[in-house]
Amino acid sequence: MKVNALVVGFGNIGQNLAAVLHRDADYLHRTFGLEIRVVGAVETDPRGEFHSAFSPEGLDLKELLETRRERKVISSYPRAGGHLSSEYLIHNSGAQIMLESTPTNLQDGQPGLTHIKAAINSGISVVTSNKGPLLFALKELRKQAAERGVGFGYSAAVAGALPIIPTAYYSLAGCRITSIEGILNGTCNYILTQMAETGATLEKALAQAQQMGIAETNPKLDIQGYDTAFKLLVATNSIMDADKKISDVKISGIEHVTQQLIQDAKVKHQLLKLVGRANQVDGALEMTVGVESVDPGHPFYSVNGIWKAVLFNTKLLGEVVLLGGKSNPQLAAGAMVRDIVNLVQNGRLTGSG
Repeated sequence: MKVNALVVGFGNIGQNLAAVLHRDADYLHRTFGLEIRVVGAVETDPRGEFHSAFSPEGLDLKELLETRRERKVISSYPRAGGHLSSEYLIHNSGAQIMLESTPTNLQDGQPGLTHIKAAINSGISVVTSNKGPLLFALKELRKQAAERGVGFGYSAAVAGALPIIPTAYYSLAGCRITSIEGILNGTCNYILTQMAETGATLEKALAQAQQMGIAETNPKLDIQGYDTAFKLLVATNSIMDADKKISDVKISGIEHVTQQLIQDAKVKHQLLKLVGRANQVDGALEMTVGVESVDPGHPFYSVNGIWKAVLFNTKLLGEVVLLGGKSNPQLAAGAMVRDIVNLVQNGRLTGSG
């Protein structure tokens, strides 16, 4: 099956996605009968100017990546470079799927929210790594996609390579998930691990994380628990069929954690972890993010460094634990490919041939 794709957003994730689609083209065709032809790509520069490449016959992804690397803008792509807008390409590229990886905007979800709505309303399936639109309009977007009969994949936006959404949707289908708990932020887990293993202060461990490139220059969203809350919110709304807002999550981060607290936990043979939880309490769905003391018998006890984990409690299968999900653009791109294949295998994405 041939599928025409439009890549919207060509930063680190978009470029890694193009590299994976180029490198694994034979594997995807041989294993899944899937030929993904990227007909267009578009991004904006810091001034808001559009840079694009578009060819109905398909772009040479190797050449596109070389152009971006050497000339800094894809509008320099030979023969097919230009300044077409994302809106124009969504409506006129002939794409059957949009691969959206523009930067996350936590204020209003834009421009990703507009991109996704436009694609779905045009009968185009969507795979995104952008959690911004999901925080503001997940229920609406899922409803629109169902009504239009198109696919909508977004597992890359929820702890990236850790397959939280696919596991819940497919592997645990019909098992009735009653609660979700997870270590969902690799930066915080790394910091707490360093504090426990090396005696580092929070500030020193954070500086190490920044030097390694796993923490942002401004890491407040990580440290204060908001990144964990965002991921928990999207996962909960998806898996437990809720319609909660970030204001419904009780959030506490790791900024108050000291060596004294770390040592107090060690005396009890415990470790401190930043855990996000969603569970039913007296018939109401409650969501919390906070530091918890974890005993050696708990699955999260051995989840250290930049690793993440999630634990589902289910009615039929009991506890199910996932471990993995390091954070980087390559793995986010891999998660987007996973979503593409899942949409094809579940009949939510159709092409030609």
